[in-house]
Amino acid sequence: MLGFGKAVPLDRDATLRLAEEFRSRKKPKKAISELEKLIKADPRDAAAHAKLGPLLVQTGQQKRAIESFRIAANDLDTRGFAEKALSLWLQIAQTLITDLGAWQKVAQFHASKGRKADGVKVLISAADLQEGKEGRARAVSLLRDVLLFDPRHLDATLKLARLLVKDGHKDEARSLLDNALTFSAGPSLKRIRRTQFALFPGFRTCWRWLRA
Repeated sequence: MLGFGKAVPLDRDATLRLAEEFRSRKKPKKAISELEKLIKADPRDAAAHAKLGPLLVQTGQQKRAIESFRIAANDLDTRGFAEKALSLWLQIAQTLITDLGAWQKVAQFHASKGRKADGVKVLISAADLQEGKEGRARAVSLLRDVLLFDPRHLDATLKLARLLVKDGHKDEARSLLDNALTFSAGPSLKRIRRTQFALFPGFRTCWRWLRA
């Protein structure tokens, strides 16, 4: 029996090697085609998705890339490989800058490893990338997260106050700046007073700025 009509079993390792060969020869579409064979056989193949994601980005298929990155990252998280998952969450965030969950995952990972300052930098950088009115709402959310990590972070406080005023939340912005005064002195105090004058111009705020 020659087995005509029977499907030939897919050799996973050989397919991965062939995909890698195509990738190294700068033939991303052919590499994608090989990896898609594995994913068709097992839609949750995390290793294949991890290799597929960057190739999809390279060929302009961002939406599909995000899906692949997410499957691979969630699998690594579930199996306890948070360090490896981190690079994938970062790729998700950099590919789709509006994905707050991905930015937060990266920041939380840094914080869990005692690198709170790195987590704060990630969130502030992400906030700076958000554009337009919808982006402003995302930036506000990210800056609030910064203050959860570090309630005394002055840059985040000032950025958040400015955005709150733009959104019409003047009372909250004023309260935020007043609170910052309780733990600030010297140049930091002057920055707060200057921001208060810029956001709430008047004789009193001007005088306090000049006296700071």
